[in-house]
Amino acid sequence: MKRLCTILVLLLIVVPLSMADFQDVLDRADRLHEGEDYEQSRSYLESSMAQAASGADRAELYWRLARAWLNLGDEAEDRGIVDEELLAYFERGEAQAQKAIDADPGNHLGYYWKSANIGRWGQIKGILNSLFKAKPMRDLLQKAVAADPDHADSYYVLGQLYEQVPGFPVSFGDKDYAVSLGRKSLDLHEKQVKAGIEDEINYDFYTEMAKHLWERDYSAAKRKREQGKKASKYQSATEPMEKNFHYEGVISLKNISDREEALELINWVIRELRAVPTRSGSQDDDLKEAGEVLESWK
Repeated sequence: MKRLCTILVLLLIVVPLSMADFQDVLDRADRLHEGEDYEQSRSYLESSMAQAASGADRAELYWRLARAWLNLGDEAEDRGIVDEELLAYFERGEAQAQKAIDADPGNHLGYYWKSANIGRWGQIKGILNSLFKAKPMRDLLQKAVAADPDHADSYYVLGQLYEQVPGFPVSFGDKDYAVSLGRKSLDLHEKQVKAGIEDEINYDFYTEMAKHLWERDYSAAKRKREQGKKASKYQSATEPMEKNFHYEGVISLKNISDREEALELINWVIRELRAVPTRSGSQDDDLKEAGEVLESWK
């Protein structure tokens, strides 16, 4: 009995310590990511795989590897890498995300990062050469929000997808749905920043929202007229994603046109980022993107 009690005590000590050690691994990987040291993050995650004690643990490492490969691909593109060599980064990221899904199908981030890598692959190939990827990408994002209905990033990417993909009869694109999905992503993101769940504002959420509005191009009168219809559709919808397509119906809207709101948003992004004393590399990219978008509207 004394020996059994000793074993139980040791188990109670060792198990929490091992869990704590694995969380330290994840925390270090996230710090490397936040510091934009993506190659070191990738290397560290790969070397830490033996410390994953379960499928759920492996999924946490694999989706982070998918994220690292996507960011490494972005850096490679900035260095002038092109064609198949560049696509290989996102293909590796997609493969790592699939491993995350296989290891833990309940983890929404496997679906999200697989979709994100497919999306970057598609951006490199061009919309006409990658249109066949749109539906799988959409389906992955819908699985992500089914697993976590508050995942702002999934709605953010869904908004881009619905804006950029052609509509019926070619595909499922819908600029009106893109606006509602973008508003949903912004509302969730702002709540998460305010609650401290997210460390900082992701300004590209606002830039993409501005692009959705510019493309839809409703007048102030049409916005008001359509909002009532959307409110009714939102209330009657039984599927969560269907509700999200009509999310604009249940929020407050300014009495201005889409393009007036788009200009307000993009100019706000530029002012805010210019005021940041020491911008990160990603913030510099966001500022450049916002400036290019504004210039394209002139």
